[in-house]
Amino acid sequence: MVMRNDNKKTDGRMLTNAAPKRAAVESRSVERLDAFVARVGAPSEPVKVDRRGRRKTISDIDVPQKQTNGNALRFGLRAIDVVAVTTIIMFTVWNSYVGQNDRGMLAPIAAGLLGAVMFIFMLFSLKAHRFAPAETYSAHMKKVAAAAAAALGLWLTTALMTRPDTFMPDALAKAGLAATAGLFLLHSLYYSRIKALHQRGALTPNIVMLGATESARRLIEANAKTHDLNILAIFDDRISRAPLNIHGVPIIGKIEDMLEWDQLPYVNRIVVTLPSMAAERKKKFIEQVRLVPNSIAFLVDEFENLNHVQQRLSEIANVSLRDVTGKAKSGRHTAIKRLTDIVLSSIALTFGAPILLLIALLIKRDSKGPALFKQERHGFNNRVFEVYKFRSMKVEMEDKLAERQVCVGDDRVTKLGNFIRKTSIDELPQLINVLKGEMSLVGPRPHAVGMRTEGKDSIDLVAEYAHRHRVKPGMTGWAQINGSRGALLSQADVARRVQLDVEYIERSSFFFDLMIMLKTLPCLLGDSETIR
Repeated sequence: MVMRNDNKKTDGRMLTNAAPKRAAVESRSVERLDAFVARVGAPSEPVKVDRRGRRKTISDIDVPQKQTNGNALRFGLRAIDVVAVTTIIMFTVWNSYVGQNDRGMLAPIAAGLLGAVMFIFMLFSLKAHRFAPAETYSAHMKKVAAAAAAALGLWLTTALMTRPDTFMPDALAKAGLAATAGLFLLHSLYYSRIKALHQRGALTPNIVMLGATESARRLIEANAKTHDLNILAIFDDRISRAPLNIHGVPIIGKIEDMLEWDQLPYVNRIVVTLPSMAAERKKKFIEQVRLVPNSIAFLVDEFENLNHVQQRLSEIANVSLRDVTGKAKSGRHTAIKRLTDIVLSSIALTFGAPILLLIALLIKRDSKGPALFKQERHGFNNRVFEVYKFRSMKVEMEDKLAERQVCVGDDRVTKLGNFIRKTSIDELPQLINVLKGEMSLVGPRPHAVGMRTEGKDSIDLVAEYAHRHRVKPGMTGWAQINGSRGALLSQADVARRVQLDVEYIERSSFFFDLMIMLKTLPCLLGDSETIR
């Protein structure tokens, strides 16, 4: 019994001694854990994990910058087909008829022209120049073959019914087959080239949407099947309630974020996708973006009732998209304007090269520094490019930001600079910009990035200022032949320039441009008052 009592006492003492030891060990463990937490920087509160993933930002969006106007390209391809088909058919028919028919020249000419018209008509009717992004090579060539077969059949039938005495079926058949072979070769080349353009996104319009709505979802779903549009992103002021994306198209920010986006100049169209019940919200959206030069459109209400599964996206877009900022110019207008720019600027640079070289030598002799002056200016859709001019100012006093516009007796201008500015000779190097496609011969004059008037940014003085950037800038324009030339020294000057530039954009046509070019030189020579 004594022994048991002694053991109990001993066990009690051991337990009593172990408690402080365990407390010491636990204390040291907590201290080590606290030190570890402090060292790795772990948060003291539990981390809330967003199970939806990370929302993309503007910097995550890849915007193709090298774009080709699809409408202008199609117009060019149609023109090539018209020339090629007409030439092949006329040549083949003529050779077949010569020496075989005593009716003279009228029969082969009439037969050839009739065949050419039939072929072109069928190609246009079957939309053989559309080249949809999802169209395969075999599908496209079947379309060309169907057009050629229908044209040949119609041609032979019409010729037989109208002129049986001069009808030569063998000659027409040979001409038709030759035209068909030519079309197969041309359209194979077209398809290869256009496929490459589609793959790098040069032909697909860049689109952004305003509003994460059901209309946006339907348009995105339809586009997933045809790839007619490159839908980059969606912006919505209610972004906190919006999902991360709609069928892969990210919702990345509010409208203010879009307006400050440095890639916005490369967006072809802004589409407002709000339903009819959000009329006030739609109006607010449009008011926020109407001052940017990008084309703006909204989905009209009937879009919600369309069966988009049974229609091509292009057809849906044609009936459901309505422009807010004016209808874009046709492909024919764009192609003819660009062709005119290339031809005339090439001729001017070729034959004017000796004069341009002489002016450059005189500038270098007059004052030290390079003959050419480069300055960043706003172009189409506010895209920034470097404009070329003959240097008219002293190198050490150049003002690349145009913070101080030229005035009478400006001490920055050289002796020769006064003359070349007064005669606008300093603008001649801009023919290089025209040839590169950054400018046109006729259009609103490009203003310097950061240009100031009356101590303020010129762009902030007139609400519609950005609308003048809806077309390429020009070497001359409607404003210039109406007296708005040279420096803009007041808000009234800026307002008048913008008014005339917007008027030009609305009236622009080949003959209007031609009239402006013809009037430019007399206006310049007859103006000795304007500060330039």
